[in-house]
Amino acid sequence: MIEQQNKLIDTLYEKSVISHSRKHSEIIERTLDSKIIVIVDFENYQAIPTDLLHKEYIYYLFCCYYTTKPAQEYKDMLEGYDINIVETKSVGTNFVDNRISMYIGYMFGKYNPRLIILVSNDIDYYEMVRYLKAHGYPIIFREISISSKELLRRQTDYLFDKPMTKPTAVKKEPVKDDMSVMMEKLVELNNGNNIIGLSKIRFYLRSNLEQSESKIKEILEIIRLQCELTEVKGTEEFYKLEGENL
Repeated sequence: MIEQQNKLIDTLYEKSVISHSRKHSEIIERTLDSKIIVIVDFENYQAIPTDLLHKEYIYYLFCCYYTTKPAQEYKDMLEGYDINIVETKSVGTNFVDNRISMYIGYMFGKYNPRLIILVSNDIDYYEMVRYLKAHGYPIIFREISISSKELLRRQTDYLFDKPMTKPTAVKKEPVKDDMSVMMEKLVELNNGNNIIGLSKIRFYLRSNLEQSESKIKEILEIIRLQCELTEVKGTEEFYKLEGENL
């Protein structure tokens, strides 16, 4: 079965084009063990979140024909980062999505990455991420609230030592998204410890924050998708909550 899967992956890969026109996959040719890998659905979101920019991370920008050129320009702007562009020639619905899912499975099957972070605003990845996390694979699904256009503008300003806001703009305090605020409250209730079991999170949401059952279910689902699963004791799952001040 594994041999058949590898043959299928190699066959599919022959039909795509990788930046700098190499025949074989960069993923196959390099070691990804113990690495933090950031995969960006560049067809869906054309930037890497600023807090995920790290010289030790490895980046894969998955593109279709129309987004390969902007991806290359973006890579050139972020000189010094290990950024790889994966282009899918086929044009149609879900070709890039399917390719990303295939490569994530391949990475976990062939290597032992420390963490894979998938950046996209496409909800079609939910089921895959939930399945992988439920089976102990270290993966985080990162949905972005800010538009890629605005993020790209801020990063460009930063890289070229320009002000992060327009001169005529009124300076305002940054607005935190609701989920970041919620996670910070949960950590505060947990005496500052940001690694919390789901049962305790559910208790805090119901008793201290007075959330409805439907809202509790929604928040727990987001935590499962976006936060790192650090430990499992019996049926209890422990997650590392993330927030701007955590």
